[in-house]
Amino acid sequence: MIKKLIVTSMLITLPLLAIESVGIVTKVTDGDTLHIIIEKKEEKVRILYIDTPEKYSGSKLDKDAKKAGISTNDEQELGKLASGYASKFFQNGDKVIVTSNKKDQYGRILGTVSKNNVDYSTKIIKDGYSCIYKKTSYPKELEKALANAKEEKKGLWAINYDVMNKLCK
Repeated sequence: MIKKLIVTSMLITLPLLAIESVGIVTKVTDGDTLHIIIEKKEEKVRILYIDTPEKYSGSKLDKDAKKAGISTNDEQELGKLASGYASKFFQNGDKVIVTSNKKDQYGRILGTVSKNNVDYSTKIIKDGYSCIYKKTSYPKELEKALANAKEEKKGLWAINYDVMNKLCK
């Protein structure tokens, strides 16, 4: 009985264990997705807790814009700026730490990414270039960072407050 309980307990806890990996950035896809070499393999990493405006045309852009009641052009313009922000923060060849415990249905690693002890998810929200991805649990301190960026009209909030307000609901 005790052995069975321990094994069951380990199985329940295992998915919660995150693995830290050192990686090298090879490409910024957009504001919330990177290509990173981890253990000699290039991986696509979808950064947790953030949701930047869409940069590329497609069904995701159409769906997001329709849901928010905005034009696809308005969202794409902000998406390009969010992608530019990511490209300034991450340079090809940068050493980063990826903390993850799973992949999504597209085979992308879902994880946080930090560079020089700076968590990218917190920074991009604090600087006003991303919304919080609210479909999963997230650190509650991100709400304060988002509220401050909104109030101080930082980043994309300064460029198109109304569109960001609709995207970040």
